[in-house]
Amino acid sequence: MSGLQLFSASLIFYAVFACAILGISIIVYVSSRSPAKNTTVLDDLVLGERQQNRNGYTSVIDKRKYLNAIAVCATDLRPAGTVIVENEPLDVVTEGSFVKKGNIVKIINVDGSRVLVRQI
Repeated sequence: MSGLQLFSASLIFYAVFACAILGISIIVYVSSRSPAKNTTVLDDLVLGERQQNRNGYTSVIDKRKYLNAIAVCATDLRPAGTVIVENEPLDVVTEGSFVKKGNIVKIINVDGSRVLVRQI
């Protein structure tokens, strides 16, 4: 490398290094300037509330009430699809086999939101 190329490479390195230091300094300064104690500007990006079951929030609707129920296939199950049980549509999965629309199935297992059916 010639002296000019070496000088250019080191100049670029120092410029990038200075920009990184300046960026970090700006982030630290902005995050420390908040009106409330023990909070930062970045705290506005985080949701502080929690959704709790006692307030009516649930992550999965309980489908255990459908266990051992008989249903009619509203769509082809390949192996997933929709059945009608107790006049309600329900997304289900078969044990692996395909079931045609209109056939009758039995709900044999419920695990969270996964409902397993078998053709009868």
